[in-house]
Amino acid sequence: MTRFILPLLLIAVTADAAEPPEFQLVESWPVETEGLEMADMPDAHTEWLDMIKRAREEICVAAFYLSDDPDDDEDRLDQVLDALTAAGARGVRVRVLSDKGFHRTYPEWPDRFATLPGCESRLLDARGLWGGVLHAKYMVVDGRECFVGSQNWDWRALTHIRELGVRLRHAELSTALRHIFDLDWALAGDEEPPLGGTAAAGPFELTTDELGPVTVTMTASPPKALPDGMGHDLAPLQALIDGAKESLVLQVLSYHPSNRDGSEYLELDTALRRAAARGVDVRLVVSNWAKRPSQLPWLKSLTCVPGIEVRFSNIPAWSGGYVPFGRVEHPKYLVADGCAAWVGTSNWGPGYFSDSRNISVFIEGEGVARQLLRYFEAGWTSDYSETVDPGRHDYQAPRREE
Repeated sequence: MTRFILPLLLIAVTADAAEPPEFQLVESWPVETEGLEMADMPDAHTEWLDMIKRAREEICVAAFYLSDDPDDDEDRLDQVLDALTAAGARGVRVRVLSDKGFHRTYPEWPDRFATLPGCESRLLDARGLWGGVLHAKYMVVDGRECFVGSQNWDWRALTHIRELGVRLRHAELSTALRHIFDLDWALAGDEEPPLGGTAAAGPFELTTDELGPVTVTMTASPPKALPDGMGHDLAPLQALIDGAKESLVLQVLSYHPSNRDGSEYLELDTALRRAAARGVDVRLVVSNWAKRPSQLPWLKSLTCVPGIEVRFSNIPAWSGGYVPFGRVEHPKYLVADGCAAWVGTSNWGPGYFSDSRNISVFIEGEGVARQLLRYFEAGWTSDYSETVDPGRHDYQAPRREE
């Protein structure tokens, strides 16, 4: 396994004493839905704008792709992108990294940032490097705070999709994530990766607003391209499942432990089955995009295991018309025994943990875990949830494409 060693970089920024908490769960939810918005979680759109407007020296953005609404020049993502543009104009160094393969679909904003004052843009050939994609979605500001979440830099993610992320105001964790960015930035520019130092990725104890202390560790994928000190996220995720004694709740967009070529990726699937076998109550929510032949057999198989229940989420259409690749639940998280959790950018399928760039945040703390459980229960008990029936043969996946 190849590992890269990167320099420790801390950007000096005057701390704002009135800026707690250090840890915050952040959401997005589909407009015109009932019961999915959480009163105790801020909106990703406002948090991104706040982070960008506070920046003084540098903003690093890594995203699968960037896409604003072609029919609305003032959509939420446009507001964020305009704030990034303004940051570059006022002297903040803005670097935007996106996936080379998806650039063919959405070239406009990556190309535009390459021409704007104070801004730079590069495309990472993750498929050529590792066989996957740049699937992580994160932002690092001034080496002192960062955001990691399921939200793509897409107008739909901020308006028509349920999403979950984490805002961390912590220099060491932000610097660790900056190491990942610097490595990928160098690879995207055909440069030699920086050498020296380590990435201190936790565990660190952070403060929350009213939820008590929380201990946070950051990990990443793929294992072949990690800075020294940054762990791979698959093993601790398995350990979190294997350590559960009473309950596991999990939500991902898609769940498919098999590849098109027939190869299988069973580590997490078998961990869930082991948990149920020892008496752990396991509940899983997936999007209705999973009503496809590649995923249905796995989901039906899970529902046949005593102690495991699986539900689809069916977000209704928007009154304003069809939204391609929208109206869906897209978060990726797991809660074990109401006291420990994982929030990440990976779906549960082949390649996400082995071939693609993704980021994970591991959390210990009952207050935050209970908040995540409330988030889960809101979706689990909503009018949009549908229990998977292993005997049903007429499931139809919704239209996704343009």
